[in-house]
Amino acid sequence: MTTLLTAAVLGLLLVALPASAQEDETMIKRFCLAAFDAAMKQAGKTPPDGMGGSTCDCFIQQVNQGAGLDAAKQTCTAEAIKAFKS
Repeated sequence: MTTLLTAAVLGLLLVALPASAQEDETMIKRFCLAAFDAAMKQAGKTPPDGMGGSTCDCFIQQVNQGAGLDAAKQTCTAEAIKAFKS
């Protein structure tokens, strides 16, 4: 009985984790986009369409792969500059 209960609880946790991780990523992306917009506004620049989303998706991917926040920011800023260069 205990083994069955433990398996059921673990199963529920495994099902719940992706939703929680997705919610975390959604919240992080919102903060990232707000920071991106603020940085562009402070610089007096209008970013190309899609640049903020692409940069923030990159940031989340880098962090999920174990990069530190500063390293992820530097990597994704450099990638965005290359990808959206006029």
